[in-house]
Amino acid sequence: MTLIRRIIIILTLVLAAAPWGYPDDLPVLTIDDCVKASLANNPKLKEAAGSADFYKAMVGVAKSAYMPQVSTSGGYTHYDTSKITLGPDSEAMASAGGFAKRYNIAQESTGASQLIWDFGKTLNSIKLAKENLTSAQCAFLETQENTILEAKKAYYAVLRTQLMLAVARENLRQSQIHLERAEGLFEVGYRQKYDVTKAEVEVSNAKLDLVTAQKDYKLAKASLNSVMGNKDSSDFAVEEYGMPEPRETDLSDALKTAMDNRVELVKLQSQARAAQADIEVKKKGNWPTISAAGAHQVSDTDTEGVGNVKSWNAGLSVNFPWFDGLRTKSEVEAAQASLKMAQYAIEDESLKISLEVQDSVLGLAEARERFDVTEKLLQQSSENLEIANARYEEGLGSIIEVTDAETQLVGAKQNRASAISGYLTSRAKYEKAVGIISQSVK
Repeated sequence: MTLIRRIIIILTLVLAAAPWGYPDDLPVLTIDDCVKASLANNPKLKEAAGSADFYKAMVGVAKSAYMPQVSTSGGYTHYDTSKITLGPDSEAMASAGGFAKRYNIAQESTGASQLIWDFGKTLNSIKLAKENLTSAQCAFLETQENTILEAKKAYYAVLRTQLMLAVARENLRQSQIHLERAEGLFEVGYRQKYDVTKAEVEVSNAKLDLVTAQKDYKLAKASLNSVMGNKDSSDFAVEEYGMPEPRETDLSDALKTAMDNRVELVKLQSQARAAQADIEVKKKGNWPTISAAGAHQVSDTDTEGVGNVKSWNAGLSVNFPWFDGLRTKSEVEAAQASLKMAQYAIEDESLKISLEVQDSVLGLAEARERFDVTEKLLQQSSENLEIANARYEEGLGSIIEVTDAETQLVGAKQNRASAISGYLTSRAKYEKAVGIISQSVK
């Protein structure tokens, strides 16, 4: 009996010391690796960047109205005149005399104009273009933050399944040790055949759990590969670490931080300012425009006695579209309605953000408490299994008592893995809710 116990203890220590933290010796990715890959390969992020570039160019288009407008035109004309036929029934053909000629004319004209004042129409058009650019840049940042959150959630899902796989492998090893122990005790007549059969069932269940854990692990890695934009489904493991230091969260501070940092609010506020600038542009639709213009013309002909003709002109012009069929009035009303919609959208988004922050703060606190409970449960389950094993070896307990204790310990380890992943995911959601998730990217 003493020899069997020593053998079991030695085998347990050897297996416990074996390096099984990273399955199959795969390359290990950190959270920063996955986030950077996701940001580099996300097509939505590239689309948002293209939209920002577009509106940046539109700012230049709006500013161009304040720059001089210069153009040059030229032409060349060949004239060939002949006698005029008066008709087949005419008594005679009238000669055009000196009218029949051939000559060439070359012309060149260069003109320039400069907007002097349009009562703020162009100025507000530039403001509108700038606010549209700000909105597009915020949309890019919003997509970036969502990408970071999805990458972290996928990473922590892989971490959870990786820890689950480690638990399943350990459970199978322990079940096999338990089977060997039961067989040894049965051979010396210390235990019944039922104990061996029960241990065999335990091994079979552990194998089934391992198959499920392997499937979940592969599926989680496939999801992370998709987020990172890996089309070749590359294999890897993720970095394992324990519970991070708890984050102190205060709801009022979190709400204030969120209202200051959330790019969704900044985007909507920019859209409201753009709508206000658009109103000012539309209001100036019936206002006059004052501009200066000038032109220089040169005409060269080979007609006898004409030669080159040069001319120039310069002056001021006023365009006053004082009535356009009430089009300006309707455009102003439409722009005002657009401003109201933008303002209501800000109020709605503020309510959503407030609820999201409250949910993330409560979720983070719950995740921390859940981890503390699982830590306590793991300690209790480990002690319970030690007691059950000791009772079984001394003949005071049954195989069912040991099996139940082992099942509880496996469940406690699985709960701990889920608690770690859940807390990390809750922390990422909290960072997204208060608008600081991008600060975690190095």
